[in-house]
Amino acid sequence: MNELKISKKAYIYIVIFFVFMSFGVMLRIPQLIFITIPLIVYIFLGALSFKFDDIEIKREVENKIIFEGESFKMKFIIKSVNTEGYLEIINNDIREEIFLKNNETRTVEKNLVFKNFGRFNYSEIKMILHDRYGIFIAKNYMRDDFLIRVYPVPENLRKFSIKPKRTRSVIGEIPSKYIGTGSEFHSIREFQEGDDIRRINWKKTAMLDDLMINEFLAEKSGNAVILLDARKYQKSQEEYKKMIEGQVKATLTLSTAITRTRNRLGLIILKDTVDWVYPGYGRTQLIKINERLLNVESKSEFYVPVEYGKRIITRFFPPNSFIIIIGTLFDKNLIDIAVELVAKKYELLVVVPYSIETSKDTVSRILNAERKVRMRIISKYATVVEWDITMPLTRSLEAMAK
Repeated sequence: MNELKISKKAYIYIVIFFVFMSFGVMLRIPQLIFITIPLIVYIFLGALSFKFDDIEIKREVENKIIFEGESFKMKFIIKSVNTEGYLEIINNDIREEIFLKNNETRTVEKNLVFKNFGRFNYSEIKMILHDRYGIFIAKNYMRDDFLIRVYPVPENLRKFSIKPKRTRSVIGEIPSKYIGTGSEFHSIREFQEGDDIRRINWKKTAMLDDLMINEFLAEKSGNAVILLDARKYQKSQEEYKKMIEGQVKATLTLSTAITRTRNRLGLIILKDTVDWVYPGYGRTQLIKINERLLNVESKSEFYVPVEYGKRIITRFFPPNSFIIIIGTLFDKNLIDIAVELVAKKYELLVVVPYSIETSKDTVSRILNAERKVRMRIISKYATVVEWDITMPLTRSLEAMAK
């Protein structure tokens, strides 16, 4: 322990001692002097019982990556080195007090449940040691790079799929116009040397008395990008945070569905700065997107123009790519950007989140009316899905499919 102090309790006893001792001497009253003797004995016993040299503490966890709502166990292994007393451990929102004997090893387990997603810093552990009588206090700190990542839980989208008009050479799940490996039937032709015998159509072969095989449309992967508008428009921080949580879960849900179908996916986040993930495939890409979605809140009301997002799309994604915009449409410039992207032959899906729990004041009604108008304008050029963030996104997307 590197910081030793006398407690407030000890200071009070010392003040009482000097007050009674001074009055006893000045007034020549022995009884006042004798009253102070127990205080001196109490402080003396505290000094005798307090041993401090060092405390070693280690931390063990089951997994640093968890999903919101899951239980998370953290274990502290504490070893005293020539130290004895009451030890209080403070680690973020964890507070635990134990009595630590000399050269003893103790284990403390805590179960944590995180209701919201994000990064939670548990790097600093504060240790406060005091004796049995609360006279002396020793403090120490341990710091390490200990972040707990709590990810949002995505919905399971079964009926949602993207079908960009332009595909890549990489094998995926989107039927192309060319013959190759796939599951969608195209035609039947005569068997040729080198053909896969597993594709032989035995029924047609028996009818024509000649080997015939099935041909399928080749399935390729497509390009997709999600543009998340996380800029701060709401006055209330609570309302903004609730909207951001809904938008993040929608982004993760769509990202999971797209990467599972082996499509190339990129992510652009508009807030007080521009954050984006270069296009990629599969689970690795989904992990990168997860990391960026843990911190999407704007720190200020200043935000970058949506034009920045359009530049990234047109530079790194070819025309006929599938673009998903997730935003409240409070920015009227989104209409111009949507029209321009469609004119450049990008396919566009706009997911417009809203909340019926917001206040019904005049400002809110005006903003909702503006959102409705902008949705009607954009719907002329793109598919628009209005989504209440208190309801599953799956319902809105399934309604769109119908």
